[in-house]
Amino acid sequence: MPIWLDPNDGRSELVRLLHAWWVAARGDADSPDRCDLRPEEMKRLLPFMFIADAEHDPFRVRYRLVGTRAVEVTGFDITGRYLDELLSAEPDQPWMDHYRQAFVTRRPLLGATTVPTTAGGVLMYEFGIFPIRKGGAAIDQFVAIEDYFGLQTQIVQVEPWRDRRPGHSLVS
Repeated sequence: MPIWLDPNDGRSELVRLLHAWWVAARGDADSPDRCDLRPEEMKRLLPFMFIADAEHDPFRVRYRLVGTRAVEVTGFDITGRYLDELLSAEPDQPWMDHYRQAFVTRRPLLGATTVPTTAGGVLMYEFGIFPIRKGGAAIDQFVAIEDYFGLQTQIVQVEPWRDRRPGHSLVS
């Protein structure tokens, strides 16, 4: 999975727009505050956005909000779930490392990935993970985005996340 720091290294306009917001909203600080995130100003981005809480010790990521388009594309909603519970013991993609890097460096992390679909194909998309504060100096949340590049409105079920908690299923 290639990653980059410069939004111009990717082709996603959605990632560039969220990056531009992040840079403008942070002002002289190293990261924006959650109060600077105004959904009414981001209507075009909302269906593709995620908001996740950052728990500090131990480091964990919990999805607070998942955009409607992300739910449509994947076929399930991960709202309220922890990232580490969704990944296999040996994940295909280093998502925890990506969130941890954005957390530690206090800088956005951008990239592209491919995931297998249940139909036997692959879905390529670009993403951005942006650290934000909530009133203090610590990074307490992330705002993230995934760009599926105009994928048609039908659901393209990706191979399901793996819920590692015994007896739990992601898809209802």
